[in-house]
Amino acid sequence: MTFTLFQQNKSLISSNDSAMGEEFISIRKHQPKKPYNHSLVSKSSRRGMRPMRSSSSLSSNKRRHQSSTTNNTFYNTTTTRTNQFDFGPKKDFIRLLPYEIATAIVSYLDPTVLCSISTVSKSWYTVTRCNEIWRKKSNDRWQLNISHYQLDWYHLYKQRSILNTRWNQGQVATHYLIGHLDSVYCLQFDKHKIITGSRDRSIKFWDLATYQCTQTLVGHEGSVLCLKYNDQIMVSGSSDTTIIVWNLKTFQPIMRLRGHTAGVLDVCFNEQVIISCSKDRTIRIWDIYTGELLKTILGHQGPVNAIQLYQNKLVSASGDALIKMWDIHTGECLRKYEGHTRGLACVRYDGTRIVSGSNDKTIRVWNAETGDCILSCEGHTDLVRTLNFDQDRIVSASYDQSIRVWDIKTGACLLNFQSGHTSWVFDVHFDSTRIVSASQDQRVLVMDFTFGLDTQFL
Repeated sequence: MTFTLFQQNKSLISSNDSAMGEEFISIRKHQPKKPYNHSLVSKSSRRGMRPMRSSSSLSSNKRRHQSSTTNNTFYNTTTTRTNQFDFGPKKDFIRLLPYEIATAIVSYLDPTVLCSISTVSKSWYTVTRCNEIWRKKSNDRWQLNISHYQLDWYHLYKQRSILNTRWNQGQVATHYLIGHLDSVYCLQFDKHKIITGSRDRSIKFWDLATYQCTQTLVGHEGSVLCLKYNDQIMVSGSSDTTIIVWNLKTFQPIMRLRGHTAGVLDVCFNEQVIISCSKDRTIRIWDIYTGELLKTILGHQGPVNAIQLYQNKLVSASGDALIKMWDIHTGECLRKYEGHTRGLACVRYDGTRIVSGSNDKTIRVWNAETGDCILSCEGHTDLVRTLNFDQDRIVSASYDQSIRVWDIKTGACLLNFQSGHTSWVFDVHFDSTRIVSASQDQRVLVMDFTFGLDTQFL
């Protein structure tokens, strides 16, 4: 607007100058010629004479004229260049495109950009909140096996992203379960409950929603050192050398298995058999229905501290610093894993990898088929008493009282919780939402990463 008004004013000035020039020419043209005057002083009484302009005045007018010409050239050039890039009124192509095409275009953007552009307008918000976009992004990132197409996938993606951030930064809400009268040796949990076993000879059930004890079972005559359960039964092992099979519907013992000559340190089971290991250096295989002893494996030179069953293969870890793999049908030793320099306290096996913890203060990851150690995690300052792992992480706990999270691909220590317990940590389990640990300090610690989140599909 300012530029246009200036042009109009300049035109008016130029027009006046032009008119003045024509008038001057006309006066000079019709003025009669006077005789030559030898006087150096002009008489002011003469009529029709214009005062003579000095050379300085002429120079000033010339400069103004040149300046005016330059300004005309500048503004004309500017106008031309401005018009050259004038594309006309802007258009919102996302709003004008069909919804399907617009969503297909923005689906190539990463989630952070999608969230940013959703604030541009209502039409952009509608397009960027397309449920199908967020369903694909959720499945691409987490390989979810959810067939619920009416789900709000943006909401799910947001909740999982917050959860991932909390895992990365170690942001947890902590809860302590207090009720045992002595050291808590073992635990297992699911989405609804935690079951713990203690040196006080009891097994307790805890509600994960209220963190209250809902049931207490007493049956062993010694410390409850290990337990495992499914929907139907629970199997517990004790320092009293026996194994009890419990009915989880009635909370009553089904049978008691006897045969070990020392404390039962770990148990596992499938649909056909129960397998136990003991301080007596043996591994025993029992019929899950009758309780009959089917097989005894004597293959370690020290206490068998931990076992893990996957299909028909069993992995055992011993105080003799060896890990061995067994065929549970034949009792044959299939492979031996050597590398730890002191006795082993824990082992886990998923069919592909074996992860072990030892009194040499290290965690080792093994290729189950080749027997090669592919990774070593160092950082604990005392015996690595317990651990578990998934596709991304290893979570371990130690007699150094810390709970640590490791990257299973690189071996880097991602998190180090040092103030959760005030004594040795005996057992630790985790899922995508929480870490639960049991300690000699008689407490069970729940570290919840999902506080304030919708956990329905986490």
